[in-house]
Amino acid sequence: MAFYGMLVQTENNRSFYAACVTSFLLRMEWGIATSLLPIHIYELGGSPVEVALVFSFFAAIMVFSSLFWGGFSDMMGRRKVFIVTGMVGLLPIYALMAFQEDVLTLILLRGSTAILKGAVVPCTWALVSNISSPETVGRNMGILSSAELAGFAVGPVFGGLIAEGFGFSNLWFSVAAICLAGGLIFLIAGADSGKSVRRGGMISLFGTFRKGEVVSKVFIVSIAAAILLLGFSFLGPNLNVYLAKDLGYKKTFIGALSFVGTGVATLIQPLAGYISDKFGRKRVMVLGGLSLTIGNLVLLLGGDVHWVVLSLILISYSNSFNMLASAYISDVVTPAERSGALGILTSLGSFARSAAAVAGGLVISATDVPTALKIAAVFPTMTICIVIFALKETGHSIAPESRL
Repeated sequence: MAFYGMLVQTENNRSFYAACVTSFLLRMEWGIATSLLPIHIYELGGSPVEVALVFSFFAAIMVFSSLFWGGFSDMMGRRKVFIVTGMVGLLPIYALMAFQEDVLTLILLRGSTAILKGAVVPCTWALVSNISSPETVGRNMGILSSAELAGFAVGPVFGGLIAEGFGFSNLWFSVAAICLAGGLIFLIAGADSGKSVRRGGMISLFGTFRKGEVVSKVFIVSIAAAILLLGFSFLGPNLNVYLAKDLGYKKTFIGALSFVGTGVATLIQPLAGYISDKFGRKRVMVLGGLSLTIGNLVLLLGGDVHWVVLSLILISYSNSFNMLASAYISDVVTPAERSGALGILTSLGSFARSAAAVAGGLVISATDVPTALKIAAVFPTMTICIVIFALKETGHSIAPESRL
């Protein structure tokens, strides 16, 4: 923590730490819903298709909500109100879930959480970039990404204990309380940037993208991140099924493996951001794509636990690519447009996750998991090629008037 503290340099460290805690709680909720709602649906008699809808319906809504709220936040010139409202607004949804036993209703309620998360995610990233200097965006986004990954790691463990000991109804009440806590923490400790980032109401989403080159950079890095997520999500929930069914690992051991993989990646995120600040985004992005390619291929080596641990660490570390893509967009886009531009990144990523989960399931049904792993390794390789040959390094330089 002392190391992280030395890295943090923002115009408002209190607001930065509040953003990290809020992001941790949001991803904790996210991890609980992602890992345990499918089990809840299954126990209520849901079909495999209905279990898959838990992922795809949510991701489909995120595609549009991230774009809408990101652009609206830019127009208003505010981040805090969207973060707080998004977090607190999740409370009644999960409170309703606690009383539901109808599969379709649970799926619809889970999908509706994407409407609010589409406000929280891009606005949090934009706020952190706005309160950071151009020279510290990467390291600060790395710490924020660590908080997110830590939430994903803790969430399923916490949720499993609550669901096992007290039932699903109490689990969803607990999740509602987590969301409320996140909203209150940012309400009390968070703040918008002291610099004006308001965009005129009549200006379009790309109104201040004065050069086509900026638009090109945003879309290239967003497409590259989306293609990488195709490889990350190709196995989706079938990864744990593979570890249990094909490799013979017990559920508790699989949970421990996942925690280790995510935990190591969590610690590495700030370092990746720091290195990108010093030596450029592209090189570290290539490492993120390479880690996912190798991670998928390492799983083909068999059931030896050492190879599995290495694979999960490499796959988890590839999350750094999305963090670096966020920092890259912050480099090339003015503060008044960052939420909207980051909304594009989130939107395309959500679409990729949804499409990959469906495609991967079809491939596994028709062939086997090793074949799916080989296909999954192709996507991050494509991402590496895009970054090397199509993406221009930023030099951490944006329009002078947009600097803090």
